[in-house]
Amino acid sequence: MTTFVGRGNEMREAGRLLAGARLLTLIGAGGVGKTRLAQRVAARAEKGFADGVVFVELDAVPDPGLLPQVAAAELGLRDVSTAPMPQLLAFLSAKNMLIVLDNCEHMAQACRDFVNEVLDTAPGVRFLTTSRHVLGIPGEQLLPVRPLAVPERVEDTVDDAVTLFTDRATYALPNFRLSDDNWDTVLGICTRLDGIPLAIELVVPWLRVLSTNDVLSRLDDTFTLITAEAAARPSRQQTLIAAVDWSYALCAPDEQALWARAAVFSGGFTVEAVVAVCADERIPATAVLRLLGGLVDKSVLVRDEVDGVTRLRMLYTIRQYGLQLLAESGEERGIRGRHLDYQLMLAQRNEKEWLGPNQVELLADTRREHNNLRSALEFALTDPERRVTGARLANALQYYWLDCGFIGEGRRWLDRVLEVENLPTDVRQNALWINAYCAIALGEVPAGKVLAEQAVRIARETGDALMMANAMLAYGGAAFVGGELDYGLSLYQVSVDHYAAAEVTDCQTILAYAALGMCAAFAGKFDRAVTAAEQAIELADQHGERWTRSYAHYAVALATWQLGRLAEAAGHAMTSIRIKDQFNDMLGLSMLVELIAWIAASAGAMPQAAEVLGVASSMWRHTGGAVFLASDNWAVPHKRCERAARKALGDERFDAIHAKGAASAAKVDDAVVHTLKFATVLAAAHAEAPSVLTSREDEVAELAAAGASNKEIAARLVISTRTAEKHLANILRKLGFSSRAQLAAWVADGRAQGQ
Repeated sequence: MTTFVGRGNEMREAGRLLAGARLLTLIGAGGVGKTRLAQRVAARAEKGFADGVVFVELDAVPDPGLLPQVAAAELGLRDVSTAPMPQLLAFLSAKNMLIVLDNCEHMAQACRDFVNEVLDTAPGVRFLTTSRHVLGIPGEQLLPVRPLAVPERVEDTVDDAVTLFTDRATYALPNFRLSDDNWDTVLGICTRLDGIPLAIELVVPWLRVLSTNDVLSRLDDTFTLITAEAAARPSRQQTLIAAVDWSYALCAPDEQALWARAAVFSGGFTVEAVVAVCADERIPATAVLRLLGGLVDKSVLVRDEVDGVTRLRMLYTIRQYGLQLLAESGEERGIRGRHLDYQLMLAQRNEKEWLGPNQVELLADTRREHNNLRSALEFALTDPERRVTGARLANALQYYWLDCGFIGEGRRWLDRVLEVENLPTDVRQNALWINAYCAIALGEVPAGKVLAEQAVRIARETGDALMMANAMLAYGGAAFVGGELDYGLSLYQVSVDHYAAAEVTDCQTILAYAALGMCAAFAGKFDRAVTAAEQAIELADQHGERWTRSYAHYAVALATWQLGRLAEAAGHAMTSIRIKDQFNDMLGLSMLVELIAWIAASAGAMPQAAEVLGVASSMWRHTGGAVFLASDNWAVPHKRCERAARKALGDERFDAIHAKGAASAAKVDDAVVHTLKFATVLAAAHAEAPSVLTSREDEVAELAAAGASNKEIAARLVISTRTAEKHLANILRKLGFSSRAQLAAWVADGRAQGQ
């Protein structure tokens, strides 16, 4: 939001070093501007990397063990395992990319291990890191980031500390001008602050209430009070501490208290959140907004607009200062407990609302809170009195772990939950079946089966129908992915029956029907597959649910493909792809792209089959689900499709087309667009003739194409609205369409051709 001042020499030197080194570390004291410089260097260097730049922020990551998971998420990988390095290395091995790791000092060893492994495996990958300390990796090039120069004369003020002060002062006071009258004072302030950018940023806002002379005088008073402990630190660290102390001392007492308490948030917060966590008798909720405004004005807080939502955050150094204040206040454990409770409330609210039409919005909301969730889980699972709350939080996030691309991280937290002794029975059983589902989705079928068996055992002991339904959903998954299709069908049926007995309809209920449909389709029981999947779609439609519905469409696509109804199969596959793309469901997208290749091969479109197989190969590398190709369910049709395409095209042409498809799908969005293009062509080429519609369906199609609602169609044809809905659903299914717009285009095309 503010201009970038100075650093011309560092920018040029960084560009030169990056051209010849695979690891460049910007090293310097806190507050000196390493992150801002790294952002600018990376932006300038991006055009030199075919696969772009990825920026990985580490300051809000509480556990060094999460570094590979965080990096994978930023790289666009989803559903990675609890030990994702092999997948990360395979993904990066052929990339030409710059990875920026920001704020490495608090997890230096994890950064060393990560960077070493990537550099050894991926020759086209380079790193730009920022740290207060040398990482100590062989071949590491260092670029010291020093404070901005403080000029000796007014004519020397170019890209230096006084320039920054003047620039920021005009934000605080639009009429501020550097002049002969204030030159000596401004120079004195910048000298006192050693040219440290963050220190200058903190001091300048006070010009709204203090003159430059007052600022300099108060700085002199503060700097003479540096404690003996602080005086033992390096001079620049002394300076920054004193500048932060100075700013803190000028804040009102309630602002000081809120600064400390708000530091508990990791990765930012909303006003609603800070009221819930930080307000009490001392800081009334009615005063929070005013106090936050004061801290924003003083540059303690930074205001961001994320997806239309206003969030506030602290810079790393400011937050560390606040956390120290919080620890010294004696309030830390209580505030962290309230932060945990707030995150649990959000997670449980979103879990409850997940069966509904707002899933994409709930995903975005949870994604924004991801670092806060990590921080809350870390606190809870290391505090003996809050571990059960942490377990409930990990369980409540099941929709996020399972549906939104964080299966591996969910499994990591749930493993820790299951290490907690004396968990309530319902909490342990939930953790078991969710973790089992995670393991199976990652291809860890034996481990998932063991966890699911434990969940089944608890359900039997309690006699709870809902517990048994959830446990059997996971247990059925182990059989299905493991290739035991008939056994999987029986387990999924038990799951469906227990959901009915419990009189519960939630996302798991719908998923049980969709899973039953998928398993039946692979088992060759196509009528059962379509019936179960349509039941899932109907339940989903009643609630506006989308994510689970996408798997039901996948099941119908699988069944109708094998029945030779290729347009219908392509239509359902396209519907599923469009839904999954909204959730970053990489496993589901990979399965669907693979299916489009199979449909193309069945249609005799071998060049398209080869190209989409190439797209699929790229997609599988984005997800831990590549192990699914080792299962006969997917491996057999995959090999059959490849053999048919190779036979028709010859190895050389197949390999060239396959490589073209893989290259076109370097980014997930490109892969989705590419696949949908082929699927649309397939659906159009194999759409059934209009004669397949009954006369009544012809009437419904004409009215729908003219824009009539279901209620209007029912009134015109003297039928019930429900019957009109069924007719329209049958029409779309027969024609392989997913929307009224497609139907309208088809009707118009038929008229143009005189049909």
